[in-house]
Amino acid sequence: MGMTPAYFKTILREIWRSKARFFSILIIIFLGVAFYTGIRATGPDMSQAATRYYRTQHLATNSVQSTLGLTRADVSAVNRHAGVTAQPVRYLDINQLNNNRVVRVTELPTTQKLDRLTVTQGRLPRHANEIVLDAQAQRLQPSLKVGGTYHIVSTASRNRQLTRRTFTIVGFVNAPRYVENVDRGVTTVGKGTLDYLAYVRPGTLKSRVISRLDVSFHNLRAVTPYSATYNRLNRANTRQLKRWLAPQAQQRQIALRKQATAKLAPLKRQVAALSQQLPATSPVLTKLTAQLRAAQAQVTAIPRPTYLYTDRTDNPGYSEYHENTQRVVALATVFPLFFIAIAALICLTTMTRMVEELRLQMGTLKALGYSNVAVGSEFMVYGGLAALLGTAFGVIFGVNFFPRFIAQAYGSMYNLPTIEVKYLWGDIGIALLIALACTLGSAWVVLRVDLRSLPTQLLQPKAPKAGKTLWLERWTGLWRRLSFNHKITLRNLLRYKQRLFMTVLGIAGCMAMMITGFGLKDSIGDISTKQFNDLWHYDAIVTRSGAETAGQRRALRQSANYRRSLTLKSSQVTVKQAGVAEQTVTLGVPQTPRQLNRFVTLRDRQTQHAYRLTDHGAIIDEKLAKLTHVKVGDTLALKAAGQATRHVKIAAIAENYINHFVYLSPSYYRQVFHATPTYNSNLVQLVHSNEKAGNAYANQLLKQTGIVNVTLMQTERQTNFKMFDSMNLVVLIFVISAGALALVVLYNLTNINVSERIRELSTIKVLGFYDNEVTLYIFRENLILTVLGILVGCLLGDWLHAYILQTAETNALMFSPGIHPVSYLYAAALTLIFSLLVMGIMHLKLKHVNMLDALQSVD
Repeated sequence: MGMTPAYFKTILREIWRSKARFFSILIIIFLGVAFYTGIRATGPDMSQAATRYYRTQHLATNSVQSTLGLTRADVSAVNRHAGVTAQPVRYLDINQLNNNRVVRVTELPTTQKLDRLTVTQGRLPRHANEIVLDAQAQRLQPSLKVGGTYHIVSTASRNRQLTRRTFTIVGFVNAPRYVENVDRGVTTVGKGTLDYLAYVRPGTLKSRVISRLDVSFHNLRAVTPYSATYNRLNRANTRQLKRWLAPQAQQRQIALRKQATAKLAPLKRQVAALSQQLPATSPVLTKLTAQLRAAQAQVTAIPRPTYLYTDRTDNPGYSEYHENTQRVVALATVFPLFFIAIAALICLTTMTRMVEELRLQMGTLKALGYSNVAVGSEFMVYGGLAALLGTAFGVIFGVNFFPRFIAQAYGSMYNLPTIEVKYLWGDIGIALLIALACTLGSAWVVLRVDLRSLPTQLLQPKAPKAGKTLWLERWTGLWRRLSFNHKITLRNLLRYKQRLFMTVLGIAGCMAMMITGFGLKDSIGDISTKQFNDLWHYDAIVTRSGAETAGQRRALRQSANYRRSLTLKSSQVTVKQAGVAEQTVTLGVPQTPRQLNRFVTLRDRQTQHAYRLTDHGAIIDEKLAKLTHVKVGDTLALKAAGQATRHVKIAAIAENYINHFVYLSPSYYRQVFHATPTYNSNLVQLVHSNEKAGNAYANQLLKQTGIVNVTLMQTERQTNFKMFDSMNLVVLIFVISAGALALVVLYNLTNINVSERIRELSTIKVLGFYDNEVTLYIFRENLILTVLGILVGCLLGDWLHAYILQTAETNALMFSPGIHPVSYLYAAALTLIFSLLVMGIMHLKLKHVNMLDALQSVD
């Protein structure tokens, strides 16, 4: 006999009768699917938002600058080739003396072919007296408003380079070159970093030299940014661009020498005329001849310009945004699978209980002639309906909520447009298959034994599990001291081992995810504190063009805010090993190695043992050692620009979290590089390290010739904290989601426990147990299982946290691997609170149990 309308009604009646169980399965599937599809869609959605923005705004793929400025000939050299768009840009970096800000004033091209601005407020400038500002300007100076007046007040030499210095603000904009909200790149003006950008009409700057040439290669238009294909094509394009401009350097040098020689023509004529009129020893002629020689020497000394090539990866925030999306993708590979594994476990337990409850009905249907397919279809429809509804609601909620929430968390860091939600049908299909496997698979596993049984066997109640002597009972000293209730609790726990295993594992899984969530918050939050408080003890890095001069030394020390400094050689080198991406490393050589520990703490992360520089090897950071698979005693290959590869021996591996470093003593540097180090930097400690005092010190220093940059650690720290704050919001999602799952898991397992033992509970109620005592009868077991789940969850959480950290780390970043003890307490407290909440619900349910119905027997 197949399915009849009456039988279908029976199935619907069963769903309604056990709606608590049906909805608990549905909610578990809903949570698992929502988390899986939502988190899996977040990374691609964020990447898609960036791709769309770069394409719409025509973000340049490459940029070129020159040490002597660019000319129209340079632009023509690029434009004559097909498949490329070039846009010359003129700008002037100024130090605003009226508000201590460093601003890049850029002339907007008449037609924005590349790097089109997005207007966030107002409009673009139409007249010479109008200006638009970067949206960052309003964050830094809230007094700036559309319609307000903007004054440029800089040094006399900078002021002379502008045709006007007073403008009306007509709008605020975002530039696609700067997707990150804070960082605007570096400059040789003021404190060394740009605060914001200003855009004016052409003709505002007097200089006709082109500051930068933005280039877009058409073969990258349809290629996804950050992809391997994009990177490969970009490398080829950069090589091509270098070939096109290679002849221009010599032509520019010849042109500049011709211009300079032309300016010498009057002097040459004057010397020639005087040499015919005056004797060669005449003081006037001697003086003019010396001037001419010096001028000609200057002409000859005009260097060949160096062309500097950059691409999108050099734009502030461009690579960092991709790294953040990759972190979300990394989290999406493990967390959702863990979630779904727990959902599958609980579904198996729930469906097992349902089959046991309906044995009598199955026997009756088989006796009436229904086929095994028809009898089993009740459970398949029940489980399939829960899976389909749970998946549908989970996909709608997950795909619409998680990506938006996480992207909004990162939105405080980036000025990209809002994401467009995309349904990834591959992931949705996988989620549906897993959901159906959880319910239908569980039902089939449990049913396959019962469907082979005869109706007479099914009509008989299943024999209760036989009681056995516990090993604890043999410990007579302890067993005698236990109360009657405690003995019953222990017997029940160890009698139903499957339930014990499932409950402990379910709670442990949720506990592990909460610990991982809190642990990620600890690991991310500790980076800035440990790096900037415990390991780095300086407030500024001063970079010079060469060795320290007496004037620079005086400028460094004359401020009342100066405390002490360390002179060192600092340069960028690369480390390349097979199978590992090329790493950029800061090479540091302190002039006085014994002073280094006052500025930088070099120690072992686990033992806290301090290291000192010796003449027998280098000290490198822990993450670099991990990436390159080296240990103490091994050698590491370093490559400085334009030099042969050198090998250093590793003397120690030190704790570090941000970027890479290699420290060498001056003696060991000479031994390895066969050259004397040029001490081009200072690590400076200040009396007051706040932003205002730091900027004032930087501004003063940058007036000194030869000082090219001052990096303030306070600014670096703020940038790092901003990134980590957004990650905390992402972590919060994981904690809340894991908590919600823990609550549903505890409710489901407790509900099954109560349903299984309703006759036993009714019996002790009839025997005179009060309602509170009946609840405690179950609660003791639940409490022990919860505590066991918490303990196992701590171990599982440690493993999951370590795995996630390893997956989510970028090459230049190492998370702090420790979890704070309080995080374990938070996770355990939440699990206990959920357990108490569930028992409160069960207490109300047990108070209203009909004892007579429960005690009725089919015998």
